[in-house]
Amino acid sequence: MYKRQNGSVGRHRVSAPYINQGVSNIIQAVEAETNDHLLAQSIYFGPTALTHIKRLIETGGTIITDTTLVAGDIDASLLGENGAKIICYIDDPQVVQLAEQRRVTRAEVAVDMGLAVEGPKLMVVGSAPAALNRMIQRRQHEPMSDVCVLAAPTGFASVIQLKERLMDSDLNSIIIRGKKGGIPATTTLMNAILREIAENPGT
Repeated sequence: MYKRQNGSVGRHRVSAPYINQGVSNIIQAVEAETNDHLLAQSIYFGPTALTHIKRLIETGGTIITDTTLVAGDIDASLLGENGAKIICYIDDPQVVQLAEQRRVTRAEVAVDMGLAVEGPKLMVVGSAPAALNRMIQRRQHEPMSDVCVLAAPTGFASVIQLKERLMDSDLNSIIIRGKKGGIPATTTLMNAILREIAENPGT
């Protein structure tokens, strides 16, 4: 059913999207909750993305969001008891100050602060294209093997292109491709991922 999920989106290298039972369950859960078949079709999973998030939960890693709305709506009860946590730096006073000093967006500074966190990380971008661009820039100059990116900002040409650039990079990623995305879709997808891991840890 979902083998065509990315076929109509673009010309990029993923002609046969990565699918296993866990990914299929997540996509079906998102479609059931949103009643949006096109959104479900637009979800791309990198081959090791779910494995990364499972390891993050098992080892007490960090989910770092670009908005407090997403951070507040992720179901923290699904993170288990190993110390995994959810953080958003966008309103951190240091981020605000550095953004003013550097004349850049808070989202960019918040990415830098998030990437400095030790351990496995999931960088969740549901609203700020600048955050996504910053991660792509950082990857060009340094290894980011302990990072997975969930990219779901919504918008037109420039945002779509950023998501495709992420997909064409070697960053571990989960992407809502095309024009679909936004904060509600990001939260729905995140909670579907965490529920799947909690309910089916072996998949």
